Amino acid sequence: MRLGGESMEKKLCGAKTRRGEPCKKSVLANGRCRLHGGKSTGPKNKVKHRESLKGNKNALKHGLYEAIWEDMLTEEERELYAQVSIDPKAQVENGFKLSDIRIRRMMKRIKREEQKKKPCPIVIRAIEEAITRVEMNKVSLVRESSRLLEFQRNKSDGSIDHLVKILDRARVAHQNKNPH
Repeated sequence: MRLGGESMEKKLCGAKTRRGEPCKKSVLANGRCRLHGGKSTGPKNKVKHRESLKGNKNALKHGLYEAIWEDMLTEEERELYAQVSIDPKAQVENGFKLSDIRIRRMMKRIKREEQKKKPCPIVIRAIEEAITRVEMNKVSLVRESSRLLEFQRNKSDGSIDHLVKILDRARVAHQNKNPH
């Protein structure tokens, strides 16, 4: 025994190892060895924790792959979203709208980063590169839009030609029945 009533006995970690045996390393202040560190107790208030995770953007770097959910849109973004249609042409237009929202969010992130005491040029560069990729996506949307317009033009021309042929056959059939 030591002075003060402490035993000289070495305290052991006791955490379960991979082999299923208790760990025999000496403990730190928290009661576990440096390897095992103790188990996290997790958040104390589960409801607050769930609310804090809602709309969590902590791991977000640039927003290119950001999931955009309707319930997480700002009022301004909701107004834009309300104008979305399911028509293929409107879907392409919707892609434009979402791309613009995405770019706007990324520009805000750049502005916030630049306003920090020590802005990180790596973060700013990553966001700028993501904006470039979104712009490239918009170019592909322009191509898709022009293909849709061309398809609609050809489709409408073909249906008019088809209607003319049907009417021509009907006129010939009518003349054959009534030869005057």
